[in-house]
Amino acid sequence: MKKNTKQYVIRKLKWPISYFDYLENYLVLFMPVLLIYAGITNYERDGPFLMSWGLIILIVFVVRIETERRFKELILVKDYSTDEIGKLLQKNKWTLIRKGDGTLEFYTGGSSFSWGQKVTIVKVAKQKILINTLPARRAPFTFFKDILNYKEVKKILES
Repeated sequence: MKKNTKQYVIRKLKWPISYFDYLENYLVLFMPVLLIYAGITNYERDGPFLMSWGLIILIVFVVRIETERRFKELILVKDYSTDEIGKLLQKNKWTLIRKGDGTLEFYTGGSSFSWGQKVTIVKVAKQKILINTLPARRAPFTFFKDILNYKEVKKILES
C-alpha cells in the first residue's frame, strides 16, 4: 500500500476511489436506473412497481459498494507487532499476500458461494488497527463475509 493511500485510509476510514473505480463499481447502477426510467416514462400500469424495485435495488447496490470501501476499527488489548498479527492470522489458513509498512493483506480462500475475500489490515497506533474486507472478484452476494472476517480477526487477536 502506498504511503498516501495509507494516510487517506487512516484519515477517512475508507479506500480512496479513482475515476476508474467509479466506472468499475458504479456501472452496475445502470440497471436500477433503467428500471426507474422505464417506470417513469413508458409504463402506466406497471410504472410504480418498476420505479419502486429500481429504487430498492439502487439503494442496496450503493450501500453495498460504500460498505466495501469502509474500514472498521479494532482496539486491541495487547500490543501486537505487524509480524505477530500476520503469524496469528496465517494459523487461520489465510494466505498472506502482501506485507508492508504497517499493513497486511490476506486472501481468505474460496467457498461454495464466494471466490474468497481480500482482508486488509492497517496498524494505526500501538493498540489500534483498521480492517477492511473486499470480495476477491465482483461477487453478487457476499453473505456478510466482511462482518464474519472482522469477528474472526477480533476473536483471534483478543484471545
